[in-house]
Amino acid sequence: MKMKSSNSILSIIKAELHRVTANHSILLTVVFAPILYSLFLGSIYQKKEINKVPFAVVDYDHSKITRELTRQLSASPKIELTCSFTSDKEAADQLRQLKIQGYIVFPKGFEKEMLKKNQANVDLFLNTTRFLPSNTLNMAVNKVMMDAGSRVRVQHLESNGVNTKIAAVQANPIEPVIKPIYNVTNNYGDFLLPALFFVILQQTLLLGLSESISKDRQEGLLIPMLQSSKRGLVSYIIAKPAYYFLLYSVYIFFFTLVIFPIFGLPVNASLLPILVISMLFVLTVAIYSLLIGSYIKKQTHAMEILAFSTYPLFLLSGYSWPVSAMPVVLQGISAIIPTTPMLEAMRRLYLMGGTWQSVIPQFQHLLIILGISTFLLVLRMQQLKLKTAISTTGSSQTHGRNFIAEHN
Repeated sequence: MKMKSSNSILSIIKAELHRVTANHSILLTVVFAPILYSLFLGSIYQKKEINKVPFAVVDYDHSKITRELTRQLSASPKIELTCSFTSDKEAADQLRQLKIQGYIVFPKGFEKEMLKKNQANVDLFLNTTRFLPSNTLNMAVNKVMMDAGSRVRVQHLESNGVNTKIAAVQANPIEPVIKPIYNVTNNYGDFLLPALFFVILQQTLLLGLSESISKDRQEGLLIPMLQSSKRGLVSYIIAKPAYYFLLYSVYIFFFTLVIFPIFGLPVNASLLPILVISMLFVLTVAIYSLLIGSYIKKQTHAMEILAFSTYPLFLLSGYSWPVSAMPVVLQGISAIIPTTPMLEAMRRLYLMGGTWQSVIPQFQHLLIILGISTFLLVLRMQQLKLKTAISTTGSSQTHGRNFIAEHN
């Protein structure tokens, strides 16, 4: 396919638009998947907070204090007290069957120990295979127990003639006042969803654009495009990702202004730094996709190779686990993945309400990745052109020798 240098960029953009609309795999990946995935994932964490976790009580003491503590536990908005058991064996069976997520055991003599002002212990059993419900139960039960202990100490001081206000202070001489910031409600949705939305953008762009360039190679169109003019290589690198850059820039607007408000996700920074660093992220992923796709000869192979990279790339980004705690080799891989600086920038902007100054290191990180990947992409395209030229020359020389031999 030969193209004039004056309109090669426009021709490539038009050809890419036609490819996206005609190729169902690419169309589903880059047009429908980002919207459908964002709505699906957002609906999963729509409630974001976990309330009314199934819980049980095993009361061996059957005292006034344990009955009052049971009542307070059932009154907690985080706990759904399903039932009380006569033995911890029954409760353990219910826990194994996942009918409850935890239970508490009040031992015999619990009230007696408390009235003696001795330390009274309780056993709290939690299903820690699901850390969100177990953490919710742990905090709720500890709050009830601490409040109960405080009341006992106040009553003891009052019985010794201490004024009620003074007794309250002496019972809790140090009382921490916890003031959460950024993720005020400490819910999982606000933490996870913004990162997942950007992972969706990266993965669909990586898959779609890699499929497209591998399709060019499969159909024998890549080299003619690169050789269409002296600036064919530059035209291809600029024009090939242009459609995707515009499309995914629209997704950034859509996610920030529509999807995030729909699901009550925070957007605490101004729009300008969000758009600047997000569009740089999209451009970097696009160049990465071209580079990776240039090594794949068939479209189906691109999907097979890259389809399962989503979760490893997310884990390596350092969003769910600190990069500094990873092995050195993985830290190096993490440094060259665009989501690593992008998710940190997203955390600072969307969740923490940072300014442009707060994301300059991440902006510089993305620029470095973009520069290196662009340089490698140019080398790769030149390698493909040279390889084709050598192959063509060798084929022509062989054909010439055969022609001479036949006529001699």
